[in-house]
Amino acid sequence: MTRSTSSLETFDFLELLYMLTESRRTGVLRVFRDQEFQAWLLEGRVMHLEFGSLKGVQALADLLGDPRGRFNFEEGQLHPDPHLDTDIDVVAMEALAELPVPALLLQGPARVSSPERVARMPWTLRQQDILRDVEAGTPLNELSQDPDALQMLSRLARLGLLLPRKSRVARLTVAVTREVKRVAVIDETIMRRWRDDLGRHVQHIAVRDPQNRVHVLPATSGMTAGAQLMLPPELLVRTRLHVGDAVLVQPAAAVT
Repeated sequence: MTRSTSSLETFDFLELLYMLTESRRTGVLRVFRDQEFQAWLLEGRVMHLEFGSLKGVQALADLLGDPRGRFNFEEGQLHPDPHLDTDIDVVAMEALAELPVPALLLQGPARVSSPERVARMPWTLRQQDILRDVEAGTPLNELSQDPDALQMLSRLARLGLLLPRKSRVARLTVAVTREVKRVAVIDETIMRRWRDDLGRHVQHIAVRDPQNRVHVLPATSGMTAGAQLMLPPELLVRTRLHVGDAVLVQPAAAVT
């Protein structure tokens, strides 16, 4: 049993609680201040939350609203009359809903960092639609125009369940192809990676040439393109690129 205490001034309490649950710990996490907060765990499951006269989600929300005090974790302790048996994500999302909406720092397309954890949470039909929009690559700054979506997305980001999608820039060598017309060919592996990053199919690419000019071109995938950007003759003429030029290529928004 651990009895020494540490200060929450140097710990994020929610991260501390997650660390214990992810390690499947059994025991009680106590926070000492004017009243004592208790979080009882059984092999990582949240079995009981108590803070003075408050119990359950309200107890956790009250502590998260003012996370201060000293804490310790007593290994192996079992609550004699637990009122819960739930996953940490469920109670954390409910507790954060009782607090002011956290700032949503992510603005662009995002991805769910743990689909398994998110799938275990109870969602309304509207919230399921929002998750599908996230998966489809809709930028968060668009989704967050809806106050309900903003609250949901902010809580997911606070729990580390939303991360920015980042598309890698590919360095390719220009080559010529006569198998297609008016469309650039990118290796299928690169296109699949971009699709997974963005959550959508890539239909246009941005090509930065050696003179630092950017050309936006329609694109398709090819099995044997490898490290080449394969262009039909008419696109070579249009862009004034030459076979053998080294270019930087990344997904682009569709041209309207």
